[in-house]
Amino acid sequence: MKRLFSLLFASWLTSIITQAHPLLPDSLGMEKKEGKFYVLHRIEQGQTLYSLVRKYNTTIQAIKEANPGLPDNVRYDQVVRIPASNLSRKEEKAVSKALKKEEQAEKRVEREVRQETAKEANSGIHQVEPGQTLYSLASRYGVSMGDVRKWNNLTSDNIVSGQPLIVSEKAWRVREPSPKTETAHRSDSSTDVSRTSRNDSPKTERPAPPRTMPTPAEEASHPNEPERSAPESTNSAPSEPRIIRPGDTGPFPNPGGNAKRVSEIGLAEVIEQSGNSNKYLGLHRTAPIGTLVLVRNDMNQQSIWVKIIGRLPDTSVNEKVIVKISARAFEKLSPADRRFRAEVSYLHP
Repeated sequence: MKRLFSLLFASWLTSIITQAHPLLPDSLGMEKKEGKFYVLHRIEQGQTLYSLVRKYNTTIQAIKEANPGLPDNVRYDQVVRIPASNLSRKEEKAVSKALKKEEQAEKRVEREVRQETAKEANSGIHQVEPGQTLYSLASRYGVSMGDVRKWNNLTSDNIVSGQPLIVSEKAWRVREPSPKTETAHRSDSSTDVSRTSRNDSPKTERPAPPRTMPTPAEEASHPNEPERSAPESTNSAPSEPRIIRPGDTGPFPNPGGNAKRVSEIGLAEVIEQSGNSNKYLGLHRTAPIGTLVLVRNDMNQQSIWVKIIGRLPDTSVNEKVIVKISARAFEKLSPADRRFRAEVSYLHP
């Protein structure tokens, strides 16, 4: 519901801003940051920085100042800030008013969502809606993905629209059979079996185990027999190098050869689209695709290896984010938070 409202509101806001400024028919809207106004533009197929300069009557330097670290070759679907320096005072007032209304509307929607969530949590059953993932539901109800899998006997993170899910331990316990009944039944059965074996089974003496080692007398009677050697230890074989796989929690290995360790500290977030993936994946700005990186949560010191499968989008919302990881990996490191301070390390040849 919140996503639908946001889309409708963004469309409405864009229409208002378009009336105030004729250069925004295909933009995402505007934002105000540190007293300055910016157009949020999503790069279309074939667009370049030079085409943005012509379109918005600005300069490359101004665009780069508004987007620190922006490369010369922008990518398709990338969101770029464009300085809106040619707005009149009337237009600035109209945009500020629209942005304030948007903020108020978002707070109202969040309040309604919280009320709806509290109502659903009381029943403990949630019917999956289109686009929802196991991770998003676990975060919504303040539980772990592992609990949701256990309560619903799920063998993977895959869920489908319309599927009813138990999302609270209270609701799960109400629907589970009482463990006391099963324990009592097992105890009675064990007592019956034990009583039957005591009363009905004939008593037999247990045969003595065969003697395999020579006694001192036997050793004295065979003085020339060679002494038996102890079995060779199985620990004498040289240890093989540790193979790291995605999902491992082992420590960082010692770099060998010319490889060097690269480390950086920043925020880690979840890849929302990976909610139905059972794999340990990640997005990073510089690590080569296919590299295994060690992500460590600075708060609880938990760490896990993930495989880099793509680039972290270089947008304003990701300024302080250094890595995004799949929901399964995020569950292992920080099941209760939406983001955490992390250290990312990997070997660079």
